[in-house]
Amino acid sequence: MNRLLGLAACQLEVIPGEIEKNLENMVRQIALIKYYSPWVNIVVASELIIQGSPNLNTLAQTIPGPITDACAKIAREHDIYFIPGSMYERKKDKVYNSIPVFDNQGNIIHIYHKLYPWRPHEKTVSGNKTLVFDMPGKARIGLCNCYDLWFPELTRDLAFKGAEIILIPTAAGTMDRSQEIILTRAAAIQNQCYVVGINGIGINGVGSGGRGESLIVDPQGNVIQKTGQLQENMIAMLDMEAVQHSRDYGIAGVSRPLASFFHEKHRFDYQTQPFENSPVYKKNQYDTQRQTTKDPAEKKSAGKRMLSR
Repeated sequence: MNRLLGLAACQLEVIPGEIEKNLENMVRQIALIKYYSPWVNIVVASELIIQGSPNLNTLAQTIPGPITDACAKIAREHDIYFIPGSMYERKKDKVYNSIPVFDNQGNIIHIYHKLYPWRPHEKTVSGNKTLVFDMPGKARIGLCNCYDLWFPELTRDLAFKGAEIILIPTAAGTMDRSQEIILTRAAAIQNQCYVVGINGIGINGVGSGGRGESLIVDPQGNVIQKTGQLQENMIAMLDMEAVQHSRDYGIAGVSRPLASFFHEKHRFDYQTQPFENSPVYKKNQYDTQRQTTKDPAEKKSAGKRMLSR
């Protein structure tokens, strides 16, 4: 049976420092999404979409706090899992770039702290662990935050923890957005999973919101949807079984990088278990077929041996 995930990704205009206006815009867009596509059960937005400013010391809030209270209400009222991009979180004397995750009851079930702030410009404290969580009956989801995408070790770690889809809120307003698009597709191919990169839009010449060009990539590396540089929403019904099909039968029917990583004898320090015991392994349809269907040359050889007897 197919496992279908109804996903919406909001590429919205971000007004620096205008928390109420940014929240109002998000509320309007999510209401439209659910009106036209009531089957959507998870919504994700871009990095710093609510605060929209590098002025972290002024705008940082605690979690829970006013921003997360508003997001909890959105999740609860629309019956969605909700990832409202990221926010500056004040935690004691430190400020993190944090992604809160809400379930459809409005509960904060996880908080991911960005592992790789964009140095030297981003002054937040880095986190120290990756995050993968389950959306019951739908998918296992991994999170990155913008510059995290540039480190393949991070996305590979999410895959090894079982992520079937990786969500990447981003606020890329610089000229390397075209390179990030390539990295997004590469992450999907290397990890044989869905990857969703959600960028924002700066207004009035302010680039801090982002330059748009968000995209959804399937486990084969194909772009399912891609936005331009205006405010818009991507809405898709994703078949999560396609992840396992890719891992069983290979990219374009030939290459299985996750399996190959474990099958060779040499090991990196973090290859401590056989592929069959890893989180990405399931009953592998390709290997099962190979066991029950002999190679034609082997069949011919076996036939000759029987005749000689």
